[in-house]
Amino acid sequence: MMLNGNGYTVNGFHLLHGGKGMSLDVFASEDNFEYYLILYKAQLAVPGNRYLHRLLKHGNPFRIQYGFVPNAPLALHMKFQMMERNWRKFTLPDKLYARGVLYQFASELFGQMATQKAGTMKIDLVTQAIRYIEDSYSEPITVEGIAGLLGCSASFLSRLFKKQLGTTTIEYLTGIRIAHASRLLSETKATLQEITSSVGYLDVYYFSRVFKKQTGFPPLRFRSLATEKSIQKSPFIRSGQAIVPPKGGRYNDNDSHYEPEGDLTMIKDLKMSVGTVMLLCMTLLFSGCTTSTGSTEPTATSGTSTTVAQNQLQTKVVKHMMGESEIPINPQRIAVNGLEDIMLVLDAPMVLAQSLKGQYLYDRLQEKKVPSVYTPGSINYESILDSEPDLIIANLLASDKESYEQLSKIAPTIVYDRSDWKNSIVAIGKAINREDKAASVIQAYDEKLSKAKAAIIAKIGADRTLAFIRPSNKDVQLFFPAFSYTSIAYKDLGMTLDPVLAKFREKEGEESWGIEASLETLPDLSADYLFVTAGGSFDSEDEAKVALEELTEVENLTIWNNIPAVKQGHVYKMSARHWMLNGPIADNMKIDDVLAAFELQ
Repeated sequence: MMLNGNGYTVNGFHLLHGGKGMSLDVFASEDNFEYYLILYKAQLAVPGNRYLHRLLKHGNPFRIQYGFVPNAPLALHMKFQMMERNWRKFTLPDKLYARGVLYQFASELFGQMATQKAGTMKIDLVTQAIRYIEDSYSEPITVEGIAGLLGCSASFLSRLFKKQLGTTTIEYLTGIRIAHASRLLSETKATLQEITSSVGYLDVYYFSRVFKKQTGFPPLRFRSLATEKSIQKSPFIRSGQAIVPPKGGRYNDNDSHYEPEGDLTMIKDLKMSVGTVMLLCMTLLFSGCTTSTGSTEPTATSGTSTTVAQNQLQTKVVKHMMGESEIPINPQRIAVNGLEDIMLVLDAPMVLAQSLKGQYLYDRLQEKKVPSVYTPGSINYESILDSEPDLIIANLLASDKESYEQLSKIAPTIVYDRSDWKNSIVAIGKAINREDKAASVIQAYDEKLSKAKAAIIAKIGADRTLAFIRPSNKDVQLFFPAFSYTSIAYKDLGMTLDPVLAKFREKEGEESWGIEASLETLPDLSADYLFVTAGGSFDSEDEAKVALEELTEVENLTIWNNIPAVKQGHVYKMSARHWMLNGPIADNMKIDDVLAAFELQ
């Protein structure tokens, strides 16, 4: 990179600063090169401060050119992403928040410059990863993602964690999340769904299983006992402390796989101390670069023409879960969040979807070249905004008014229930002019279901019992027919609920999804057939691997092998990727699974 005629060799994270009027040239040696450009304007917050005026006159830090390799780049990277996310939003509070993060970015930058000095040493990978995890545990981070940012493989990073801390990367991340969840359960009245989302999980049931594995208690039981001494001493509710404390200040040149790179040319050019520079920066009022008019509104982009085109479209009013919305009569750019299954079978024109590698719809979306993102526990508003949709179709809780309002600021938004996909597909088909297609999907599904049910009854009889479970190495989830994800096995395919589960359901209520029970319950299950799943629908590859390893541990236990269905060889594993979601594609796959289990396909 050439900044005003001075060259910098960039390999990995590198930070450059230049003043107004300087030129930047980039000569990439690889096909993929990514950089971020922050444009800012600084002016004195207190014009009458003569000392600051004198400092600026003798050496303005905002006109000084320098470049260096930060020793903790992820901290700067994270703050930039926070800035970008909020700056792209429409509201003034979001703009104000972004400017506040700019102060944090500058503080972090000058703090690293002050301690780094020569700029050639880097903190070891584990320390960097720990800091990133503790700052970003509520974000959609994965071990692969962290390793990618640090320039190493996930397996290498986990080996370093194991070597230095005695734990793996995913175990450390899980510990941090459960620590914060424990504090929220103990100190707030937040709902379980809210807590699940705030610590980076999407599936409440999966979160409950992980929480119990870590603490020994289900979340709500943990909350009810939080005032008792035994729970107060739990290491998971020590506010502000990590489960495994980092080894601060340790440099590990052998393990980091980083070579000294870059320079710190600002040292020879900067005539003021870093402390003085920080004083100047922290007493300046930063404002984002604007047009010459000084407007703080977002600069007009190509999205403006899209908006104009939208306004010229004819519209109609559509009823949905959140009320009524005025939408284009013939939408051509639909962003989808949670209803991808339905939209795929309708062959709708999607410009964005929610999925991740390994999820059952991911490959289908890739084949159709639909960009896919996934943000655990939240909605990626920035990606939706960037996709420039003329309509958003989402699966939200009826109480989630805030998300609906945020989405509606981007484009007209309609909301439907994924668990009731038949009614939803009819409504969506009507909204986007695909009513005939929706009707044909339902007809084909009903015909397949009817044939499958008849074939199953003919093969095994009408009175054979079933238990659908999700075990871990500490407990087991027992699903009832009311659980929308597994109800197809009980209600639609005609199998009878296991007598033990039926007794549990009498106590819990007909509408209960199921219960969490101890592993000692397993031998009591008298069902003729056992359907077993592990993990969740949106597990990362690491999380799915851990869930399968736990299932293997359970299968080696004596109590597992004492289950009647296990002894008879009537155990069938079902993938949580599609069994823990609903939709025409998912439910068709479930029917195929059951037919295959009974050797009918």
